[in-house]
Amino acid sequence: MERLDKILSEAGVCSRKDCARLARRGLITVDGLAVKNPADKIGENAKIEVDGEQVVRRREVVCIMNKPAGFVTSTEDDRSRTVMELLPEEMLRQKVVPAGRLDKDTEGLLVFTNNGELLHRLISPKSEIPKTYYVEHEGTITDASIRTAAQGVELKDGTVCKSAKIERLGEGRSTITITEGMYHQVKRMFAALGCHVTYLKRIQIGNVNLGDLQSSQVRELSEEERNALF
Repeated sequence: MERLDKILSEAGVCSRKDCARLARRGLITVDGLAVKNPADKIGENAKIEVDGEQVVRRREVVCIMNKPAGFVTSTEDDRSRTVMELLPEEMLRQKVVPAGRLDKDTEGLLVFTNNGELLHRLISPKSEIPKTYYVEHEGTITDASIRTAAQGVELKDGTVCKSAKIERLGEGRSTITITEGMYHQVKRMFAALGCHVTYLKRIQIGNVNLGDLQSSQVRELSEEERNALF
């Protein structure tokens, strides 16, 4: 049970002060009955309407998308299509935003949430959450390359990356796990190792992996997966 004014405020319908005004005018109904007191406690399954429009209650949402290439990781962009266009209407109503980013031409795992604490954890460099990418590249990753990555690759601008783990999958194919999120980091690291990245896809963040989620698809995480991200 939650207070009516709290529910409407969190849903973005109105402020608590405006809730009282709307209630006095008889514009708020719960299960078809007008509610005059904004402090009334309302059950989680009750149907709330304001001026005839049903209220979508805010709930915590953590979901992942298999982002396709060609979309920018932004809530809005005047020049390019954004990942928000791929979200189901229900997720948009819950006001989720991307937690982190992927480059426009990079595919794969992208987390969305409306939980501020989780959002901060996922984007904060201090969290050092491991992120794994599948990489196709021109050039060969050698044993020396793997050792260099583990010690910290020095980029062409002099920046030294934190330790990363590279695994070879075959000629021109590798995975890399990093704990940072610098601009074009994977591409710049491979360039410093003498390889040119031709395809990049993030496949795992922490213990959450992309699995068989198809391109552009979205799914909510289980409670266990959410706990793993925290």
